[in-house]
Amino acid sequence: MTDAQGILGVKVDLTLVKGSGLVAKDGGGLFGKAKSSDPFIRVTYRGLELGCTPVISKTLDPEWNHSMSFSLEGRRFRADEDILLSIYDKDKFSKDDPMGEVRLHLSDLMHGRPIDKMFPVNASPGCTKVSGQVHVKVAVTVRRALSLNAHEAVAVEDTRLAVGLGWDMLPGNQAIDLDASCVAISRSGNVMMDETVYFGQLKSKSGAIRHTGDEKEGDEDLGQGDDEIIVIDVDRVPHDLLAVFFVATVATEGRTFADVKGARIRLVEWGSGVERVRFMPAMGGAHTALFMARLARDGKAWKLTTIGEFDHTARDWGSVMPELRAYMGDLVPGIKVNPSDRVAIMHKGSGTIRLRDYCAAPQLPQTVVLGLHWDVTDGVNIDLDASVIMLDANLKQLDLVFFQKLVSSDGAVRHGGDEREGDEKGDDEKIFLELAKVHPAVAYIGLVINSYSGQELDDVKDAGVHLFDAATARDIFRYEMTNTKELDKHTALVMAMLYREGPEWCARIISEPAQGRTAHDNVDELQRYIKRNPITPLPPPREFEGPGAGAEMVRKLTASMAQAHIVQMTPVAVPMGSPVIAEAVPIS
Repeated sequence: MTDAQGILGVKVDLTLVKGSGLVAKDGGGLFGKAKSSDPFIRVTYRGLELGCTPVISKTLDPEWNHSMSFSLEGRRFRADEDILLSIYDKDKFSKDDPMGEVRLHLSDLMHGRPIDKMFPVNASPGCTKVSGQVHVKVAVTVRRALSLNAHEAVAVEDTRLAVGLGWDMLPGNQAIDLDASCVAISRSGNVMMDETVYFGQLKSKSGAIRHTGDEKEGDEDLGQGDDEIIVIDVDRVPHDLLAVFFVATVATEGRTFADVKGARIRLVEWGSGVERVRFMPAMGGAHTALFMARLARDGKAWKLTTIGEFDHTARDWGSVMPELRAYMGDLVPGIKVNPSDRVAIMHKGSGTIRLRDYCAAPQLPQTVVLGLHWDVTDGVNIDLDASVIMLDANLKQLDLVFFQKLVSSDGAVRHGGDEREGDEKGDDEKIFLELAKVHPAVAYIGLVINSYSGQELDDVKDAGVHLFDAATARDIFRYEMTNTKELDKHTALVMAMLYREGPEWCARIISEPAQGRTAHDNVDELQRYIKRNPITPLPPPREFEGPGAGAEMVRKLTASMAQAHIVQMTPVAVPMGSPVIAEAVPIS
């Protein structure tokens, strides 16, 4: 990110005064030498015509004295592009003849000083023999976005807007996996899973909110180097949706925001690409999650409030669900928050979680369930089976639970049955686990999906797994496979594993395609994965927080949101060297 990326666009005041000694195109007859021209200039920028001078007949020294003004904003604006002055000889009965061109480098004009000079005419397509100069007067006024500080708010008038999130890494650092999420909160203060968008769910159920993912091509690119873009149609959001939060998290294990040079959130009018507001929170510190901003209903309108606060342990938005709900205390009076009411949103390579850290009580539930789901394309029915592989600490196979052996030898793992067609609503297959009863020799429990018929998994899409409390159906972790193309030409998927760390049970996503009609064929893949990815110790367990902790969290974070004061934009045209083009004016 550079200073230029804070620019909304420019206003250009252009006067084409005259030409001098231009090339002759007319009056030579069939074989004679041309003596004159009927010159005019067409002004374009990135292929778009912006204006045209009048035609001055029979002269090589035309005087146009023609002025025009135009604005370049949003997707139309690129500071590294040229304003093109194309000179033509007007012909009544044939195509106009090119006479050369002058290019005005926009980046050279954005210093705030007017230019009044003669520019030499250069060759152009269709005209290699050129001559003369063009007298040009041009002044460029830069327009910058309103820059907010933490705990400031601004009214949002656009009904369809985009939120661009970007970040820069410190020099020399290896790539870091950062994720942007948009978490929806209802009028009762609860997280709306179906309306939340993130790397594993790129579109909300209503279709009003969508995440463009890491691919920013064509219209997905707002032109300012955003790493991820979230588009919101506020007229289409469900009535029960009260607010959305924008959260950035560092998914890469062992890395933090201390490795990030800077982060930015931009509010952009989606139709034009014009930036309205930007916020650049302060960086620094070994934090892993950044609460960037909240967009919330304000009567019949909407309001964006910046936050700029951090969490130092969470690596996904589900881990900070209690904090997000606590930030709603100003909008949902009396909201009650349980600090343990959170879920790990996992993805491949996102590290490991300790199950107890995501449970509502200090101990694990008596029974937890691994629920697997998948969809298929083109109405294809594929015979898919979920299985469990149980290994000891030396990676020796101890047991295997699958459709031909539905209960483990120790009775702790039970297969819920074979739902063969993959068309059941919700989970397609379930594995029930009583972890306290698992034989002490079992160190690893691997979860595998196989195509028993041998059909390749090319037609599988939207595969995922979640672990939940059998008694309450409350999720402990969730994983949605976002790149099912990896399954092409494969017949199996090693999905995840649970493993012991001392007295604790932990979980890790594997999500590696393999070959095999039953889990017997994938024992070696699980063993190789564990050898390649040795277990690293986790931080100390999270202390279980009593009932008073939630009220304290609400008090603290509601007070944080109450600090925010509304600012409004007073448009002011200023040169490039000035700090802003809009004044932030508190409203009392």
